[in-house]
Amino acid sequence: MKKPSVTELIKLLDKPALMYWANKQGLAGIDIKTERKKWLNDGTSMHSQVEEYVKNKTPFLNKDHQDNFDKFIFDKEVLFLEKKIETEYFTGRVDICYKQNDKIFIGDFKNNQTSLYFENKLQLVSYSMAENCDSFAIISMPSFEIIPVIIDDRKPFEEIIKALSIIYNY
Repeated sequence: MKKPSVTELIKLLDKPALMYWANKQGLAGIDIKTERKKWLNDGTSMHSQVEEYVKNKTPFLNKDHQDNFDKFIFDKEVLFLEKKIETEYFTGRVDICYKQNDKIFIGDFKNNQTSLYFENKLQLVSYSMAENCDSFAIISMPSFEIIPVIIDDRKPFEEIIKALSIIYNY
């Protein structure tokens, strides 16, 4: 049986805030299909630039983005980037794992994100089911600002992901 990705599992959830966002975009005359393609392309490009910079010291296309990343990474040790993971419930890809002040963080890069969402917590806890970590972070690109993710009890999120996996397989 094919294992779903973490993203496929999270897509099973209702996201009412997304409906309001889509309505707002439509009222502003923004075609969300076109805009979504642009965001996905931008995100893929930024992920690639981060990976190329960390692995090969290839500069970013935009000097400001480069400077932002340098400020972000300054006091961190990158343990891995874009690592494929798999558990009995799902597959996935962790954007970044880094060490800072003797703590290991799993981070997820997001385009221009300013708030923390339930889905972010589910995604990050899912990754921790495959890779040990002490804490989590959302890293908003291209500013590379950190949105701290504090989760005192991971168990409920793990159980939700397991339940979504069961639903997906039905």
